[in-house]
Amino acid sequence: MREADYLVDSAAYIDLMRAGQDPRQVLAPLLRTGRLYNCGVVRAEVLRGIKIEHRSVQMEQFFDIVPEIPTDARLWREVSHLGWELGRRGKWPPMSDLAIAVAALRVRAVIISPDAHFRDVPGLEVYATLDEAP
Repeated sequence: MREADYLVDSAAYIDLMRAGQDPRQVLAPLLRTGRLYNCGVVRAEVLRGIKIEHRSVQMEQFFDIVPEIPTDARLWREVSHLGWELGRRGKWPPMSDLAIAVAALRVRAVIISPDAHFRDVPGLEVYATLDEAP
């Protein structure tokens, strides 16, 4: 059985920070073992919300060393298709979360997010917190 790879959603980063935890420290073991991924959407959402400049710089430096899944034209085509499929089932997750989901599927990563709509994505493994994940 392989060890899981992870893509942590911005909501999970925010939850860690609100709980007084430093996401860089919490996620360092996954980064060191090559099991942590990011995508540009998560990076932008997290950095946009940090109010203190030096903390924003620290998180930006952290994101600079986390392998980033490209959000290229192919990914956006897949996002469009996934959004269409989910819409036919009455599910309308935010476009940004569709991009995060497709990025995770691309590398077969587990999503860490408290946002329930990720569970609507076929084939995507989702846990609300790292503590729940395998």
